Amino acid sequence: MAQNPAKSRPLSENVKRMMWLERAAPRNQNVLNAERVWNENDYIYCHKQGQLFMEAAAMGFPMESFVPMYMTSQLAGVIDYNFSTSNGANHALADLLQIPALLEKPRTIIESLYWIEEILEKAEDGENKSLILAKAYEADMKHTPKALLELPKTENSNIEELSYAYWIGYIYRCECIMHDESSRMVYSAFTEDIMRKAYTKVVNSSMNQRNLSDCAKEICAELNRLLVEKIWPEKKHRKYL
Repeated sequence: MAQNPAKSRPLSENVKRMMWLERAAPRNQNVLNAERVWNENDYIYCHKQGQLFMEAAAMGFPMESFVPMYMTSQLAGVIDYNFSTSNGANHALADLLQIPALLEKPRTIIESLYWIEEILEKAEDGENKSLILAKAYEADMKHTPKALLELPKTENSNIEELSYAYWIGYIYRCECIMHDESSRMVYSAFTEDIMRKAYTKVVNSSMNQRNLSDCAKEICAELNRLLVEKIWPEKKHRKYL
């Protein structure tokens, strides 16, 4: 996990190039884009991540700080791996995730996320972070992170913020599944501010009257067009066209 999401290890140029080509495939005849076959579990995964983000919002964490921390975290990487290895296989969800806490107690994931973040903030460059976490776990299993202690006593009940949190968590997982990419890769393409603007656009469109599960892939397709046609070209990624 990055101590500061802004300092997260940048994606290599080759990774960026592959992300670009995969999304540009509909207009690039030299790229074969094999669409992933979705099944019921994929929508369950999106729903579970939506619930995780909504729980964070309910606890009082603003999405502008929670999203970059989660999407670049080691925990997200573990969840990415379990989602990816399922690849549509029809197994029990609990067996695929191997993270039972996510199924029934998303707050446990959030608490673990902030505990890890606080421990690693004290790590020096070059230190073995896995070893640091192992020692911290053995020495201070019940330690409550400062970020959790500073949360408001009453939960956030703002329907708009909770809805947005669920939406962004759901769509991020949808993007990961559609392109078989990690959370960190997807976040590098779609930062929280981009997603909030996209959410506002969806809310003000006819898609707002539909179930998210029915239009999530359409939303992702629109995000990809925005990325390929506007965001990345403005950031001098034209060399990938």
